[in-house]
Amino acid sequence: MTVYDRHSIPESVGRGTLDPELEAWLPHGPTLGADVSIAQGRRDHAVLGEGPWPEIGAVDTLILPGPHGSLTVRRHTPTRPSRDPSAALVYIHGGGFTYGTLDEFEVPMRLIAERAGILTYAVDYQLAPEAKYPTQIDEIEFFVRWLFEHAEDEHVDPARIALGGDSAGGNMTCVIALKLRDEHGPRLALQVPLFPEAAFPGDTLSGSENRTGLYLETNGIYEMVRNLLKNSDDGRHPYVTPLNAESHADLPPTILVTNGYDPLRDVGHEYARRLAAAGNDISYVHNPDLTHGFPQFTRYSRACHAATEQLADLIKAKLNVG
Repeated sequence: MTVYDRHSIPESVGRGTLDPELEAWLPHGPTLGADVSIAQGRRDHAVLGEGPWPEIGAVDTLILPGPHGSLTVRRHTPTRPSRDPSAALVYIHGGGFTYGTLDEFEVPMRLIAERAGILTYAVDYQLAPEAKYPTQIDEIEFFVRWLFEHAEDEHVDPARIALGGDSAGGNMTCVIALKLRDEHGPRLALQVPLFPEAAFPGDTLSGSENRTGLYLETNGIYEMVRNLLKNSDDGRHPYVTPLNAESHADLPPTILVTNGYDPLRDVGHEYARRLAAAGNDISYVHNPDLTHGFPQFTRYSRACHAATEQLADLIKAKLNVG
């Protein structure tokens, strides 16, 4: 794993050699953006939520009165927290705004919580198309602000609260960070967008060369965005497409990860370059041998497992909890 700082991010990134274990498993796993019904796609993804799960200190559930009804958040407490009060990562799962359950992300949440010694909070936001934009943003922002307000009750250090997510969750991580900056809200200690949908990838090299057979289907992204947006919504708005923000200055320290075999590689890389050019503290990681969604594939690929552990180590170091 190579970690670039804001002065060393390369002008472009590409593909290496696809991890052999991942290549062997992909034809037997689910496909995100497949030409199937939403119901079938959700059933196909259920395999990612099957146990057994890694050991952890404790897992419990918060049910809060959110802005659009009850909001469920799953809290993971490590066996040995690195600090008291603890650092925390609020996590927004991926799935193209349309797919994803907390169970499907339970393995990476436990791995990160245990290895980094931090609390993780996985937000069960409402999915599209049943819930349209900005329902998801409202719910996630509500919980982030709630955690800052209730940090003492949660035994969380408010100076060490991070926000992260993958894919659509990476998009919403970037959006919430922009929104909190614009609204002079609480200051995140860290944002962790993993292979974020910073913009639509159809007209990029990565969107073309990785368009099918690598878990995320490029053209399926358009259907998932259509599930999210109403006809009256402006897809160019920075709270939909964060790459379009007028300024990317004064954002939290960042860990941003991209993958060689991922349609979102190039838009994520460009977002990293924008953050760096605006003077932000950024650690940029590119995995040339992995695909979109690798933290969910840890039981099928040792490379995915190692990359997830390395991510946890970076989060731990950035939150200064070692």
